[in-house]
Amino acid sequence: MFDKLADPLYRLNNLYYITDKTGKKVKFKMAAEQYDYFEHEHSRNIILKARQLGFTTQVCIMQLDCALFESKKCALIAHTLHDAKRLFREKVKFAYDNLPKLVRLANPVKIETKEELVFENGGSITVSTSFRGGTLQRLHVSEFGKICAKYPDKAREIVTGAFEAVSLDGIVTLE
Repeated sequence: MFDKLADPLYRLNNLYYITDKTGKKVKFKMAAEQYDYFEHEHSRNIILKARQLGFTTQVCIMQLDCALFESKKCALIAHTLHDAKRLFREKVKFAYDNLPKLVRLANPVKIETKEELVFENGGSITVSTSFRGGTLQRLHVSEFGKICAKYPDKAREIVTGAFEAVSLDGIVTLE
């Protein structure tokens, strides 16, 4: 099994748990649309909003995986802090808490808040309504269209701050 842990596709489909639409804990398995996104992800991505395809869940788990296994600094932006914290709690923290104990022990949490996990290896995942300062390797902006429509100043801050914080070889995903 340990040799398989070098493969991100294996890890994503075998280590992480989510809650399904009924609230039941299930192992995360990529659907066809998610697998297509995984296989064709670029440095700059736009996912047109399609309800119930699980892209937010997938990207949250991909960011957690990158923070844990690749020491990457990741951020998730949502249109409200309440939604950001909810995504963190329901997607990221739930997936982390349900990882096999050996995986968690291999790279323990150094700092944990309601908005951030920082691991011993230096990887991290943070949620907020914006991001400025520091350098990110991965950024996901959920509901960017809604942010632009309802909060144009916040959208401008994301474009001038958060986008610029992502390294050129990093990954930005707008949903």
